Amino acid sequence: MARDNSRPVRRRTLTREKVIGAALGIVEDAGWEQLTMSTLSGSLGIAAASLYNHVRNLDDVRSAIQVRAMTDLGLHLREVAMGRSGIDGLRALIDAHRAWAVEHPRLYRALTAAPVDRDALVGAALDANVALRTMLSSCGVPEDESLEVAISMFAALHGFATLEGSGFLGSEPDLDQIYETVVRGVLASVPLGDARTGRNEPV
Repeated sequence: MARDNSRPVRRRTLTREKVIGAALGIVEDAGWEQLTMSTLSGSLGIAAASLYNHVRNLDDVRSAIQVRAMTDLGLHLREVAMGRSGIDGLRALIDAHRAWAVEHPRLYRALTAAPVDRDALVGAALDANVALRTMLSSCGVPEDESLEVAISMFAALHGFATLEGSGFLGSEPDLDQIYETVVRGVLASVPLGDARTGRNEPV
């Protein structure tokens, strides 16, 4: 009788990293609202109960996605900030924020939804905050004013990014022109000091 030399098929090893990666894929493809434990288990081809060996619950998954997205955005902003300073560097950061939101519209919506774990999200935002507040400092904004200025800037830019990403404005308006108007307003609101020319030490 012939021997069966076939090897047993190894079962795919599931890890927390793979679970979160699959969840990110769902959010990028279908949106934040479509992420459930059912859709996640389905995308992985496993029983929903098996997910709980790697994540606590849906909030655990959602928090991990927000942290991952914030970390990615922060690294992107830090890379853009390197070697830049002053008003030109600040404009580069503003454009980088829009570019990331345009490239990842559904993930951006997830990132800016109500924080699932605020402390974890604040920790993940360190790179983004350092990049922006350091750039504001290079523009002459006093350190004790930089947080409020940064939040005010983000509020305006986030409003545009949300409208652009949702498609609410449609295709008739010139979005680039509208964006430039928003940016001019943002820059005009920044209390620039003597560092307007950007000749300060780079970030």
